[in-house]
Amino acid sequence: MSLSGLNRKQSRCRKLRRSLVQWPLLVVAVVSVGATGCHRAYYREQADAEAYALIDEKVWHSRQENVGNLNIEPARESRMFDPFDPDRQPMPIDDPVSHQYMDSVDGRRGYPLWDANGKTNAAESPDWWQYLPLDENGVLVLDSDTAVRLALLHSPDYQRQLEQLYLSALDVSSERFRFDTQFFGGAQTFYTADGPDRNGLNGDSSSALLVGPYSTGQRPLAMQRSFATGADLVVGLANSIVWEMSGPSTQSANTVLDFALVQPLLRGAGRDRVMERLTLSERRLLANVRAIERYRRSFYLSITTGRSTESTVQRSGGVFGVGLGGFSGLGGGFAGLSGGGTAGFSTGGGVAQAGGFMGLLQDQLQIENQEENVARLSENLVLLQDTLVELLTTIPADAEAIPRQRLQVAQAQQALISAQTQLLTRRAAYQSSIDSFLGDLGLPPYICTRIEDPSLKQFELIDREVRMRREELTELRSTAGQTNIALLEFADQVIDPATGTPIRSVRWSPELAEELLQLRGKLGPLNRFLDELVQQDLPRIAKDIDQLEEALPARREHVERLEKQFEQQREVICALLGLPNLDASLFDFDRIAALSGELREQYSILSGRLEKYDARINQLEARLGELAEKPPEGQGLEGENEFARVMRDDVVLASQDLLSELSDDVLSLQLIQARARTESVQLPEVDLTPREALEIARRNRRDWANARASLVDSWRLIEFNADDLESNLDITFSGDVLNASDNPLDLQSSTGRLRVGLQWDAPLTRLQERNTYRQSLIEFNQARRSYYQYEDGIWQLLRGQLRQLQSNQYNFELSRQAVRIAADQIGLNEDIRQLREARGLASGPTAARDTISALNDLLNAQNSLLNVWVNYEVVRRSLDLDLGTMELTGEGLWIDPGVMNRNTVGGQYYIEDEGMIIDADPINFDEELELESGMIESVERIDLPAPVLQPLE
Repeated sequence: MSLSGLNRKQSRCRKLRRSLVQWPLLVVAVVSVGATGCHRAYYREQADAEAYALIDEKVWHSRQENVGNLNIEPARESRMFDPFDPDRQPMPIDDPVSHQYMDSVDGRRGYPLWDANGKTNAAESPDWWQYLPLDENGVLVLDSDTAVRLALLHSPDYQRQLEQLYLSALDVSSERFRFDTQFFGGAQTFYTADGPDRNGLNGDSSSALLVGPYSTGQRPLAMQRSFATGADLVVGLANSIVWEMSGPSTQSANTVLDFALVQPLLRGAGRDRVMERLTLSERRLLANVRAIERYRRSFYLSITTGRSTESTVQRSGGVFGVGLGGFSGLGGGFAGLSGGGTAGFSTGGGVAQAGGFMGLLQDQLQIENQEENVARLSENLVLLQDTLVELLTTIPADAEAIPRQRLQVAQAQQALISAQTQLLTRRAAYQSSIDSFLGDLGLPPYICTRIEDPSLKQFELIDREVRMRREELTELRSTAGQTNIALLEFADQVIDPATGTPIRSVRWSPELAEELLQLRGKLGPLNRFLDELVQQDLPRIAKDIDQLEEALPARREHVERLEKQFEQQREVICALLGLPNLDASLFDFDRIAALSGELREQYSILSGRLEKYDARINQLEARLGELAEKPPEGQGLEGENEFARVMRDDVVLASQDLLSELSDDVLSLQLIQARARTESVQLPEVDLTPREALEIARRNRRDWANARASLVDSWRLIEFNADDLESNLDITFSGDVLNASDNPLDLQSSTGRLRVGLQWDAPLTRLQERNTYRQSLIEFNQARRSYYQYEDGIWQLLRGQLRQLQSNQYNFELSRQAVRIAADQIGLNEDIRQLREARGLASGPTAARDTISALNDLLNAQNSLLNVWVNYEVVRRSLDLDLGTMELTGEGLWIDPGVMNRNTVGGQYYIEDEGMIIDADPINFDEELELESGMIESVERIDLPAPVLQPLE
């Protein structure tokens, strides 16, 4: 139907209703129109308009901003979007066997028009994927904000909460309607034919036509109204006109206009009883508007950090059930409230893995750290293999040197295989986590997804490009080493006739020249590699050192605050965080301040060394070309021995030394960058005491306001159920007037009647009512206990969060030290190796294991630093939610508060007074009593006014 046609149909429905009120008898004339009713779209749109108006009303009462889109119709871009007519849905594809029962059931023909609206094989929007932010390769690129936006579009859980809020508004609509004037009216017509022997017809047949009003209400035409006092008013009209079509030619008309008013005086009377359902539904809708606000914030944390959602919308109201039986919020506990939920972190001493998008980022960076560890283990293997090659070019005096070196190569190979296995396992788990995360967003797992977000970029301690340089150099060393091993096959071991000792001899050949040229070709990319290292990587590392110097003032302030907090905690009995005796170096800022100068000096030395590699590379390439063109001078065994020495010193050792030293310098650059970035990372400041946090939460958390309201709901139920213990005592007032002739409109006062009465029913049977009343008393006491346990839960939650944040602040500094020490271990291992090489010694007996251990320590330290920061950020965001100060943009994205202390998050809150928001001054923490030194912190409390007890009159 077109929009204009729909408007005409709705207008006709409205006119029809007015006519029924103005002149009831006209219903007979319009029965053909009224029988069809209004179009179902009219009722759906009417329900939408009223529900959204009610929600907007409660949003205004709670003074909420940036509530987002509370419409239950999914957007066009959503997977949940319905492309069909919502009132004429096509039938989904059915199970063939089950469908037989729609065609025929127990031999009876079924409804033939089930497929009148068509059929569809799609449960989801058929083209929703076209709106995904895919790149040119069809990959979904996700950052934190994009993930939240997609979740708000596609998550069925989020949509269910919006629909529950909508239904809660319909409950209010239903309860308000109970106190509206309700009209009932219709028409009926009957043709009756009686046989001649029918009673009273004297042997004549008769046929009659009856026309009159009809409705399902208490009268054929009726107006009903319920009042807040408990009174019920019914005004009705009964009218019938009968024409005798055959037999006695007569016409008769009967009209009765009556009313009845019943006003209870005891049981069922009073606004506390009569208005309870409406009061509850209105309060619950207000609570649900608050709940959806907190749910949106917890939903953001669920997507970004993996924290469970909370403060879900709970429905109780008049659409389902009768009496208070349909109100699920009463008589069944404490409205489903708990102590504020869990913050998605461990309150113990460990550092928990984050979930959600941040957990994926954490996994991604840990995988990159593992890849770096694999690359370093590969380089260590190449280094040990190079040492083995050097041993094979000589005849070492120590007979165990070569077997010992082979053992170290085997140990390095074993460590490399183990690291690669762990990397594969972590990658598989990471992909499974992505599939699960897509399910949380409401997306199918078959979408190819790539996680990209800059939030953890600062924990990429070694730049990706610098790591690629090192991997490229390791591959070059490996291929060059294979060529050097091939060159060794040209050497023979012979006995020197002059001395009788074994010596090496090499004869020049075209095959040997070919291997030399291959080695020169493999060393060819070194010039390009060195240029990129100097021109691209060195400036990045210099920038990291600059950023470290810029961060020093903030680092000084953080260290001083941490040291002050440490000293204060040690002076308090039962402090929030029981601190051990920490190493004083943790608070040594002079070491941090001196680090930038130390790193800049090392950087300068390395820059100068890198500039000298060009000459060595050119010299080596020229020497390889000379040896490939012609054999060296000298004949016989002496010449072959000299050629062997030239091959060893000028080719094998020269190439390996060049690559080894260049690799050492690249490693040094990486360690400079890692240390600079490690010391530059900062934690966002959180400086709140549990007492301050609780006061902020008490004044800001709307779910806490809902908890107080829920307690009052349980208290009101006592009065509601106590009403059933009373007698039934009702005043009734009724009357009617009849028509005085066959004219249905001839209503005269002389035919009227008035009745006034009093009805009383003694409370003889009240056992069930007594039990219900006693239950409500017990449930109120249970609700009171639940309420103060709810407050205790918030206390525990906030204390746990602040305790975890403080613990992470110290752990983060300890993790910095662990990264620095692990980096020093790697540097020390390199120094030991170079010293042994300078003395002509092979690697030490534990060199392989020492290097493997140092690399594993660095991997663990990097992951620990990352984990502490991620956990700190997860808890900080959760604290922002649990303080009630979390703010979202209109599209559902978090507004980072930055520094969190009593001045930044303690000054914004609201107070409600009789459903309206009133302004209030910021929290004045300075007026609160300060804890004295040595006072047990667990006795902290919020001072409340003494309870006021009014004596019974």
